[in-house]
Amino acid sequence: MSLKGVLIVIGIVALGALITFGVEEMRFRVISKALVTQVRTLQEKNENLQGVNDDLSQKIKALNAQLEVKTQEYEEKISRLEEEVKGLETASQNVAALRAEIRSLEKKNQSLQAENDTFSKEIRTLKTQLEQKAQEYEKRISQLEAERRDCEQKVTQLEEVINKVRGILGPTE
Repeated sequence: MSLKGVLIVIGIVALGALITFGVEEMRFRVISKALVTQVRTLQEKNENLQGVNDDLSQKIKALNAQLEVKTQEYEEKISRLEEEVKGLETASQNVAALRAEIRSLEKKNQSLQAENDTFSKEIRTLKTQLEQKAQEYEKRISQLEAERRDCEQKVTQLEEVINKVRGILGPTE
């Protein structure tokens, strides 16, 4: 093979390396952009869930306060009614109704607390998933950066070889 043929092959190889590097760079940018978008989406979802959880916590606190006030009110009413009309059936019916309402409010409170626990677990799960995804993406970015550096190093080596060959061949017209 002639020197000209060798130079053509080297040129083709160098061009192939540059094209590969360009494609890898574009792929890296697309993946990086997708990863950033996905992280932002997960952060927004996490913030939304945190807001929902905060709202539910506030509702639970308000309901607990209402429950406490109502419980105190009803317990006082029960005491007065029992003292005033100890033997009457109407008094015992009122007491039973008030106690049933208290139990209903307590059940509602328990239900809201269970719902809050569910949202808290879901938020923890989403945080864990977000952290895992972020680690995966950081690892992939590191891999792509290493690949890019390898490609750059190969291009530099090819350029050095081309320059040496040009130096050996002398100036070209």
